Amino acid sequence: MKRIELDYDSIEFTNRLGIEVDSTELSDFMGNVEGIGQIETLSINFSSQLKDLEVVRAFPNLRNIAVYGYQITSLDGMGGFQQGEYIKISTESKNRRRRIAQISQAPIKRMSLQFARPEDLDAIGECVTLNSLDLFRSMDLDFSKWKRVPLESLGLMQGKFKELGNTAQVESLSNMRVLGCRNLEWFTGDNSRITRMVIEGCKKLDLRTLQSFQNIEALIVNGNSNKVALNEIGELKQLKSLWLIDCNVQVDISNLKHQFSRLEELQISNMKNEQVLELSQLNTGVIVSGRTYTLKGSLRTYKALNGSLIE
Repeated sequence: MKRIELDYDSIEFTNRLGIEVDSTELSDFMGNVEGIGQIETLSINFSSQLKDLEVVRAFPNLRNIAVYGYQITSLDGMGGFQQGEYIKISTESKNRRRRIAQISQAPIKRMSLQFARPEDLDAIGECVTLNSLDLFRSMDLDFSKWKRVPLESLGLMQGKFKELGNTAQVESLSNMRVLGCRNLEWFTGDNSRITRMVIEGCKKLDLRTLQSFQNIEALIVNGNSNKVALNEIGELKQLKSLWLIDCNVQVDISNLKHQFSRLEELQISNMKNEQVLELSQLNTGVIVSGRTYTLKGSLRTYKALNGSLIE
């Protein structure tokens, strides 16, 4: 390769033959390729034999990196990722040698990380530019380690933890998604900084522990089998939008504004039409719906909350 055509802004490294590669030599070679400055996205394939990210230094305008390589052991070279905005690290559980201690050397704003180990979570605590993080299959989280991280949005997918809480220790964190965390049973501590949250596929979660989210404004819970009465969720005075989809909820209050004083919309999918009608009549100004009702505003809220970034 001597030149990169003008139409290309991304490149992928593969190595199906399994030939050992010297990352420094590869970096020197790529640095002399004409058009290297137009590459903004780099993908390191599972088959790649690269053991680090030294090659990143050859790409002066790189914005995004996806690291899949089974042979990756460190993020040496992250210092060359100075234009970097996003990194995805998905090396699978079989790569137990992988370390991300150098992650804070680049000013990344977004990160997606699979199989986060305790030492990985410590390394994230040094990322003073990171504001959006997705963690897959992580273990217990200690939010006190992330006090310096300007994190705004956090996604936790298929986490292995039994309890989750004290998110208020990250002062900037306001948006959360907790998806497919089947072991999660309760929220703990102070979670009062979270304003928007989606909880999906967490069947064991005790919804009464949502009381710790005192400043929540928009909340979606999808797929929870624990029986709970609406009044047991707590007096969430800032709540404007509440969706309880495929949840075992008993609607035991008629004056919704008494418990949720700012509530604007409520959807509970197991409500009968008669209940929806009665609650609508008793709560002027609140849009109430059940499974058979579709609301444009609510649909928009769901899409926003369920995205990788919440506006």
